[in-house]
Amino acid sequence: MKKKGWLQQKAPTLVTIDWHRDLARPDNEMKNQLKALDTKSLSDAANFVWARFDQTNDGHIFCAAWLNLIGDIILLKNSAGEMQDSFIDIEGNEHQIYEFRAVERLEKFLQQRDDKNIFFDIDLDYFIHGKGNVFYPDSFEPYKKEEIKRIIDHKRPIFQYLLPRIDGFTIAQEPSYCGGIANSCRIMEVVDRQLFNKLNNWRHLSD
Repeated sequence: MKKKGWLQQKAPTLVTIDWHRDLARPDNEMKNQLKALDTKSLSDAANFVWARFDQTNDGHIFCAAWLNLIGDIILLKNSAGEMQDSFIDIEGNEHQIYEFRAVERLEKFLQQRDDKNIFFDIDLDYFIHGKGNVFYPDSFEPYKKEEIKRIIDHKRPIFQYLLPRIDGFTIAQEPSYCGGIANSCRIMEVVDRQLFNKLNNWRHLSD
């Protein structure tokens, strides 16, 4: 991507919406393994993620940040309090980490920034009241449709900022933390219809 001039900043900012704060930092052993990884080989990188990353997924973000594949990290979450921290990568660059509990506070913060490129991630377990572990069915309740639509709305300031800058977009279904695959799919359907029309085109480009 960089060779073709698509990216206007060295490492795109990551904006992620997640119930959990999956921000475990790599230990020295993992850093040594990452140093040896040829990130230009997609197959090597994919095999590394599959075979060597912790299957809890807690460390994926910081591993990418440590390699300077992503820049600052901005998180909208449902766990723990709001925080700000920093992180030094393999090249000595400083990355800022910002964590928010309220979407309105995140929106105000984004409007003070001038990101050129953004990777955007939504983990569907964000839309769960309580901890949606499938093994504890009485401990959670999925968001109602209107609650999801209040957050995922291409007309909201957060999406007005994000959508023109997106260079990558991922959705994690997280069925184990949504109370099962059925709940995950119901949430996914609402998110999909909020962002894309029946022809699978972005709503903000077609409405």
